[in-house]
Order: sequence, then C-alpha cells, then structure tokens
Amino acid sequence: MGRPPADADPEKFIFGRGGYSNLRIARPYYDEQVFRIDPEPMPWLWIGIYNLFFASFFLAIHLLLKYVPHNGEGPWVVYGVPIGFGLLTGVVFTALVYHEFARANRLGPWLIYNRQTGSVALPREGMEFQRQEIVHLQYITTKRLSLNAALNNDRLSELNLVTCRDGERKRWPLLRSIFNVWAFDRLLKPLLEQTNLPVVRVTDEWLGWKITEKPYGRE
Repeated sequence: MGRPPADADPEKFIFGRGGYSNLRIARPYYDEQVFRIDPEPMPWLWIGIYNLFFASFFLAIHLLLKYVPHNGEGPWVVYGVPIGFGLLTGVVFTALVYHEFARANRLGPWLIYNRQTGSVALPREGMEFQRQEIVHLQYITTKRLSLNAALNNDRLSELNLVTCRDGERKRWPLLRSIFNVWAFDRLLKPLLEQTNLPVVRVTDEWLGWKITEKPYGRE
C-alpha cells in the first residue's frame, strides 16, 4: 500500500480516535423549528431478537452434542458448554448494546440546526456556530493517516462538522462507524432536505492514499 504522501492533508482523513462500531445509534428528528441528530431509543426489540438467535444457536449445539454419536462426553459438556457459552454471549452482547445506547441517550443530541437562524449547536461540545461559520458537514471514509502503511489500517467512516471561526478552521467529530458504505445516509438525506447545510463525501482508495472529495447527494 505504501506510505501516504508527505503533504497529505489531515483534514482529508479520519481522526481515527475513539470507538467505531456497527451500531446505528443516531436518528434524524425535525420539525418547523429545528433539525437534530438524536440518539436512538434503547432497541429492546432487537436485543431480544438477537438473544433469541443466540439461544437457538446454542440449543442446536446442545442437541448435536446430545443426539449425534460422540466420544461420550459428560453432562458438563452436553449441557454445561452450550448453556455457559450461550449465557455469556447473551449477557455480554446485551451489556455492550445497553451501554452504548444508554450513554448516547444520556449525552443527548450530537447536532441541533436552527431552521430560523441557520445556526448549528453542538451540545456535547458546548459550542454554537452561526451559519457563516459553517464550512460543511464531512462524511468521510478513509484509513487512519497516523498509521501510515500498517497492515491493520482498515477504512472506517466518520461524520464531522467543519467550521471556520475568526480564520481558524476546525473539525468537530460527531459520529463513527465501521461501515464503508451507507454509514450515515439515513441521517444525511433528510438533513439535505430540511437544512441548507452542505455535505461533502470524502473517500480514499482501498489500496492507496488518493483522496476523492465531492458534494454528497448532488451527483
């Protein structure tokens, strides 16, 4: 893959800090006054469905151990292993999902756009920007620039807000995802319809460092 060019612009690459996951913890909300990126409520239904899947999987393992000829393992293998691993999987999965969604809901919205004034507030950062200070929202999928040519330098996605206040240009991280495609589309499509905020899509090559940047949703 080689190393990135010496003059690579850090703004064109993901921050690469914090946790990235496949959980979709954000949803759009809008009315006549505001557009917000809010936390999703706790997905109890999906937690239950996934735990039912885990239970079915380990039940199948139990039945295989019980009825398929084997070397005569004791009850602790036939019963203990499926039950133990099943409970562990369900508890760990539920705890991780609960933690992520509970934390997101405790911290509140990532972004609030005032439809009357065009200002943008970042409640989690304690910041607010006037419309003229907003450069764009950045939907970016790249490798970590800091890892150079590391073999585990996977492509990840972020949603960032780029601002310029008093001549200082800065990126504010909003959301992170392990997905390379469709990471934030369900948020950005209504955002483009309900606000006048521009969004740019930034991607790099799978096996290189060449950057492509274009307006999102304006193709």
